[in-house]
Amino acid sequence: MAALTSRPAPAAQEIVRFCISESLVNDISLNDARAAMSVWMRRIVQDLQLEVRIAPDVFEREDRIQSKLRLAEVDIAAFTLPEYRRLQEWVDTNQFVVPGQKTQLEYVLLVRSGSGITSPADLRGRRLVTLHSPLTAIAPAWLATVLGAAGLDGPERFFGALSTKTKPSQVILPVFFGQAEACLTTRSSFLTMSELNPQIPTRLQPIAVSPPIVPSVQAFRKGYQGSGKEKVFQALAGLSSSAAGRQVLTLFQVEDLTVKGLAHLKSSLDILTLAERLARPSRPPGKEGPQ
Repeated sequence: MAALTSRPAPAAQEIVRFCISESLVNDISLNDARAAMSVWMRRIVQDLQLEVRIAPDVFEREDRIQSKLRLAEVDIAAFTLPEYRRLQEWVDTNQFVVPGQKTQLEYVLLVRSGSGITSPADLRGRRLVTLHSPLTAIAPAWLATVLGAAGLDGPERFFGALSTKTKPSQVILPVFFGQAEACLTTRSSFLTMSELNPQIPTRLQPIAVSPPIVPSVQAFRKGYQGSGKEKVFQALAGLSSSAAGRQVLTLFQVEDLTVKGLAHLKSSLDILTLAERLARPSRPPGKEGPQ
């Protein structure tokens, strides 16, 4: 690291300005995140002759990212997919960097086996615990679509109690021990917990499984003309090949990153669109809108 910091940067080196949404932070240490990003950026300077700059505090609120994109004060930003949907007016929608999991990211709604609960409709008035992490950014919307497809109320009205936790064990074990009737988590966290405790898959069963989910993206601002785009895509897609890159991936609970087009986001965006439609209040019978 000392050698990297003392090495002078090339005179013609291009600068790419990068920011990260604070929504991608779960319960990680911000100091650890800053340190990991700094080490990775020095690696980029060395390998690709490209300087990547981030704000001193690393993370930004969504409104600040919107302002920076609109004023061309940032070149590439990382945010959750719901945030992308609100910010897409200001970003290039042709190519994205997205999480590339070894196994596809899916959400599962779990209940205790033998509880008599066999469908989401059986959970009316029951207790639900949901995993809160960057990977579950679309989980509330997906749950709303599951209930909506069965003609049920939205989650806030349907369940008797709702709570969120940041660790899979805090989500899955309450159902395992009968302290809650259901939990919403990722399939990968369910499988990991099952490996740690073989009784979990025998006592818990899924009653709903989502399609493959894309929870977050990294995108360049609309109108970016620099030559650094392909270098940044190369660097992000190659994160897992270095110790510094793997540290960054681990902090953000991602196994790898890959470059994809807009079509790759379609099913996840469709979930958000449908959930938004279900959340709109319906007109009372006999009431017509403006002609």
